Amino acid sequence: MYAMDADTGQARWLSHESDPQPWTDGYVDGVTDVGDDFPGLGDGELRAGPAQSADLPAPKLEVLADATAGGERTVRLRLTPQRVARLATLHVDTSTATVLRAEVAGRSVPVEPRAGKWGFGLVFHAPPAEGIEVTVTVRPIAARVVLRAMDASDGLDALPGFRPRPPAVGVVGSHSSEMLAVARTYPI
Repeated sequence: MYAMDADTGQARWLSHESDPQPWTDGYVDGVTDVGDDFPGLGDGELRAGPAQSADLPAPKLEVLADATAGGERTVRLRLTPQRVARLATLHVDTSTATVLRAEVAGRSVPVEPRAGKWGFGLVFHAPPAEGIEVTVTVRPIAARVVLRAMDASDGLDALPGFRPRPPAVGVVGSHSSEMLAVARTYPI
């Protein structure tokens, strides 16, 4: 897969293969944890290697409403992929806020804090072109709440430095195979 951080412009090739076959090995040269940069890809180490940055838009995150009452801040957002996306993710940096409640597309979602910088997050599969509404109620810890949005689409063919997969190399039955992800940080 290809993952680009729109904040820094840094891009990487990534693979879940523990023992990369020769074609994959041409893209990856070590192991790294990408959880801080791409929390939507999950925890754990992946094979990684540098990639040329592509001119790709990051998902758009708009604040639709923002209210504070009783020490709680409720923010209604619209997360809109900028390409036809397989999935979109949104994570909250829990060093800046404690997430108390969350809704996606008008439905309550469980708030189950997890370890690490991005202690709350959600993944929305097959987001519509018009985006999805997300409402989070937080108890702010810092002056600004920091969010990380990512969208992921299919296909690597148009990326700089990509060499088509040889006919003898199959695709692993993973949701991340031949995926292109772009992430951006939004302080609100």
